[in-house]
Amino acid sequence: MKNTRFYVVPRLLFSTAFFLLNFAVFAQEAAPKPGSSAQELADKLANPVASLISVPLQNNLTYGIGPYNGSKYTINIQPVIPFKLTDNLNLITRYILPVVDQRDITGENTNQFGLSDATVTAFFAPKTKGIILGFGPAFLVPTATDKLLGTEKFGVGPSALVMHQGKGLSVGFIANQIWSGVATFTGT
Repeated sequence: MKNTRFYVVPRLLFSTAFFLLNFAVFAQEAAPKPGSSAQELADKLANPVASLISVPLQNNLTYGIGPYNGSKYTINIQPVIPFKLTDNLNLITRYILPVVDQRDITGENTNQFGLSDATVTAFFAPKTKGIILGFGPAFLVPTATDKLLGTEKFGVGPSALVMHQGKGLSVGFIANQIWSGVATFTGT
């Protein structure tokens, strides 16, 4: 058991790095224009639909979960990779890869560590000034390394992005609804 646990972390890090590099190779990144200001770069970094690859990290820590007062730490690795489809249309892909360490949730003195299920979202966003609108599919992909960290189900649903970016301020939201279940197909 101890030998198996030793190899989980390196395998997890290698898998995550390979996954991110696989998509980054195919992304199209616009080169910054000579003389671009620091404010322009900061605006692009704050804009999830800019033609710039970004990899934000989100940390979440929760205490007092369930009857055993468990704790859960999650770091979400969230690469955003845009693709230029036409002069007026971008495809923005967003991946959420949660790495979870939870203790005393499934029982007293228990611990689970590894990847949880990934969420993959694709927004088709026309290039506009002012309010940016994007629509597309969202997928739940069962990538959990431990059955107690994921749903063990595939899911799909719609996703929407609404955003306005002014000088130094980005305001917006992303919403999605994911359904999962077992589909049965019968035919003649």
